[in-house]
Amino acid sequence: MSDSVNLDGSSAVAATQAKGPPSLLDRLLRRYANFATSFEAVLPDGTHRHVGQGQPSFRVTLKNDRALKAALTFDEGKVADSYLAGDFEIEGDMLKPFEIQSSMKDVHPLLQAWRHIQPLLFGQVHTNRQAIHSHYDIDPGFFLSFLDPKTPCYTQGVYETDDETLDVATLRKFEYAFRGLNLKPGDHILEIGPGWGAWFEYASARGVKCTGISISQESIDYLNGRAKVLGHDWELIFSDLLEYQTALRYDAIVIMGVIEHLPDYQRVLEKFQTLIKPGGRIFLDGSAWNKKFELSSFMVKHIYGGNHSFLVLPDLLDKLAKTQMQAIEIFNDSKSYMLTLIQWAKNLDTNREAVVRRFGDYNFRRFRLYLWGAAAAFARREMLCYRMIIQAPTGDDVPDATC
Repeated sequence: MSDSVNLDGSSAVAATQAKGPPSLLDRLLRRYANFATSFEAVLPDGTHRHVGQGQPSFRVTLKNDRALKAALTFDEGKVADSYLAGDFEIEGDMLKPFEIQSSMKDVHPLLQAWRHIQPLLFGQVHTNRQAIHSHYDIDPGFFLSFLDPKTPCYTQGVYETDDETLDVATLRKFEYAFRGLNLKPGDHILEIGPGWGAWFEYASARGVKCTGISISQESIDYLNGRAKVLGHDWELIFSDLLEYQTALRYDAIVIMGVIEHLPDYQRVLEKFQTLIKPGGRIFLDGSAWNKKFELSSFMVKHIYGGNHSFLVLPDLLDKLAKTQMQAIEIFNDSKSYMLTLIQWAKNLDTNREAVVRRFGDYNFRRFRLYLWGAAAAFARREMLCYRMIIQAPTGDDVPDATC
């Protein structure tokens, strides 16, 4: 069945009453009718409706009454949970549905309170491990299903044009980091959260010795296997940064897209000072927000638990100013992160059948919602991204150490 009538304002109510639909459907169409963002709704009985104003840019297929009820709540978290349960599908321009998100509520005080109670009860290190385990400790094949196959880096590339491939953009970022860190053959670096080894492979090919610390056992196991295949002597250590102890001082530290999991910037910077050589440099980047710990209930429940937070640049710079280290370069990489997320999301959609078969519908859906939602937030300039080079001081005030 099909009905192409544009349901806006009173016409939505009149049309639904004329057909004698249940009041739940009547209320739903009335609620969404006046949005500038227009879409096609396929109702549980197979009827099609044009909702909103203008040409539809995507289609929502509502499979059951649970989907109708979730949509009617206008609660972002409940709508997300309904999607994850498979109650509805979304097709078309995947950035457009998130324009409606800004009009929804997302007030879940108990969930938000628990985020901050956890580290108080169990400690920050335990909270970090639980959060990282829930996100990263999936078989690496899951992440490799949407990351670039040549350079599987789980942070943004650096784009010069919108139509560049992700591989080209990622290698440009690596080149910037390598040059900005003043690296040369024989140097020894520490990477915090080496992921699936893209940066390690790049640095090792240029004669740099690589040590990585991670609290994802899946990542460490994968990298140990990769090192054997490639013939590299990577050192992989299971340790939280805040607990990591060593007598070494590294020529450089690399932390790509991990600062979001380390919200206590003072402790992080203090740890950096114990690990870096005098005059050594740190590459740091991360997705950013304008408020600390601002995270949707969907993100907290299904993507990043604990008290993790997007990077808040003023807070980081305030803490950095209390150390002897200095930020010598800061770049806004927000558009590059948007383009990266769009490519990841497209890759995941392309591989949907294989991902669902191997890792389940829930994992596919939660990451689909996460990747497209984050891309939309970058497109609206609600989310930002920064990359920076930080330099440690030189001189007699820094204790010497051997490596």
